[in-house]
Amino acid sequence: MTPADALLRLALIPGLGPITARKLLAETDDPGAIFRWSMDRLMAIDGIGPERARKICDPRAGDAVAAERAAAVAVGVRILTTEDADYPRALSTLADPPLAVWMRGSLEPSDQLAVAVVGPRRPSAYGHRQATRFSTGLARIGATVVSGLARGIDTIAHEAALAGKGRTVAVLGSGLGALYPEENTALAERIAAGSGALLSEFPMATPPAPGHFPRRNRLVAALSLATLVIEAGEKSGALITARLAIELGRPVLVLPGSIDNPECAGSNQLIRDGATLVASVDHILEEVEPLLTLSKGAGAAPKESPRAAALTGREKQIYQMLDDSPRGVDDLVRVCDLPPSVISTVLLSLELRRLVKKQPGGFVRAV
Repeated sequence: MTPADALLRLALIPGLGPITARKLLAETDDPGAIFRWSMDRLMAIDGIGPERARKICDPRAGDAVAAERAAAVAVGVRILTTEDADYPRALSTLADPPLAVWMRGSLEPSDQLAVAVVGPRRPSAYGHRQATRFSTGLARIGATVVSGLARGIDTIAHEAALAGKGRTVAVLGSGLGALYPEENTALAERIAAGSGALLSEFPMATPPAPGHFPRRNRLVAALSLATLVIEAGEKSGALITARLAIELGRPVLVLPGSIDNPECAGSNQLIRDGATLVASVDHILEEVEPLLTLSKGAGAAPKESPRAAALTGREKQIYQMLDDSPRGVDDLVRVCDLPPSVISTVLLSLELRRLVKKQPGGFVRAV
């Protein structure tokens, strides 16, 4: 039995969560050895009682691995264990990362710049409008939108990211062979076809269940540099994702909502509790760009700021003429062949967006 098959076998055992499974794995360098242990040795591990020990020793569990792999391959799903190079490393920041995930589509290096977009299943007109605006804007500057494929804000976020020609990752609270909700089947197909990934920690045929969605939410938070709460009531599942993001040390960003709307009571309370109020995509980038630099580690190749990458036309032309040495308006007029009034207007716009800053002798790039 390969280490990957051993990890998958553990992941397929009902009632054996990743925390308890890791207690078993901590006792050996060979995951396959666990299935050769006696009942007594298994029950000596904290959290492994008689019922779990019997399930681990059941020889039929080995057949389940082959059946699960066959079911996944039949519909283009990859099963990635922590032994696999393509396992999403962002999940390792969790206290209880899944031993295996099921993925259809692909995760790309660009998905490091990912923002979770969360909110209610029945958003207000304001929430619908802002989820579309922010998700489209994030996609256009190269950020990946992560959400849960649920009705409401999740669906709006995925659709808007695709409309913005961007990438999106949908994390499910069911198996990929039991997609929920069914009306999002076509959306899921579009995502998996080349614009992102469908991801689940549940075996293929696992139906949705209430307890699955908080587990899904922790993956949403872990895959994202920040979590954007569009709106949330006092008992909204979006607050669970926000809390999980806080536990991971990730920024929680919140749109201000109407005090007359109960669906904004939870999100407004997040702001009172210290979450960051945002009113534009630029505000989000101010929070995540430093984290993106840290996540790449020292020695990584420099990459153009997402805010700068989103510039077009004259803004991009003038921005590209700047570097670390101050350059004055007259010099830019000459090299760009544009009127002084145009140069000044564009520089002001770039300065307000914190892309350039004024110094003695002219302007320099800020990012």
